[in-house]
Amino acid sequence: MFKFKYVKPTSIEEALTLKKVKGEKAVFVAGGTDIFLLIKKGVLKPETVISLRNIKELSGIVEHKTTVVIKSATTLREIEKSIVIRKNFPALYDALINMASVQIRNVGTIGGNICNASPAADTASPLLIYDTKVKTVDSYLNERSYKLKDFFTGVKKTRLKDDEIVSDIIIEKPHKNSGSAYYKFMKRKAMDLANVGVAVRLDLSENNIITDSRIALTTVAPTPIRVIKTEKFLKNKKFSEDILLEAGDIAKNECSPIDDIRGLAWHKKEIVRVYIKRVGLMCYKRLTNEKH
Repeated sequence: MFKFKYVKPTSIEEALTLKKVKGEKAVFVAGGTDIFLLIKKGVLKPETVISLRNIKELSGIVEHKTTVVIKSATTLREIEKSIVIRKNFPALYDALINMASVQIRNVGTIGGNICNASPAADTASPLLIYDTKVKTVDSYLNERSYKLKDFFTGVKKTRLKDDEIVSDIIIEKPHKNSGSAYYKFMKRKAMDLANVGVAVRLDLSENNIITDSRIALTTVAPTPIRVIKTEKFLKNKKFSEDILLEAGDIAKNECSPIDDIRGLAWHKKEIVRVYIKRVGLMCYKRLTNEKH
């Protein structure tokens, strides 16, 4: 492996100051499940690796009245085991329990998964359906906030500047009459990346009218995406399997997959069509179970 200096700052300010001094010759690392692989392959050759793991202010889950804040260096396993997350954000929980292995989730972080900006990022589509925001801080300790849907700009690209880190992931709690779920299609039964990932959230009235919806997809566009036309179609419709099938037909035409090692574009579109119904039904099942 390429040789580098490994430093462990204990504050955000110290980490950002180091990055400002070292510039492009340094990289930040949280869990390291992606960065160290790139270094091993020779894709990255930093002189300095700045670890964020010893910065206490970047770790933890804090519940507020209308939001839950996940600090960026919180491990995926810690988030998975959180009762707060499982109760409020079941689609995110779905993604976590089917993501990589327990060993990887014990190391990998939520901030790293987002900042890696993979079109197949497991946490991305669940976070998108909860209207998540990302807060960043730079070397001057200036803070910025983005809607997650605007944070991704391309394959492996985000709005994050060279001297910035993500500090907080701020997730809006859904409506009390809301059900959500996440499914991913995989070649293997476990520990595989998503060929297609589908997250759905449905808000229903007492008479089963869809008052609002959020649908997000992964691996079918350069970035994780929301399918806005499909969401608008569902609004004010009475919930039914037929409506979900129609929504699936719309959604498959809103995405733009390509032929790659994960599968053929036409097949990915078909998975989207079928999974919109499957995940939508799971949302309804969860919501009706909560009522009874």
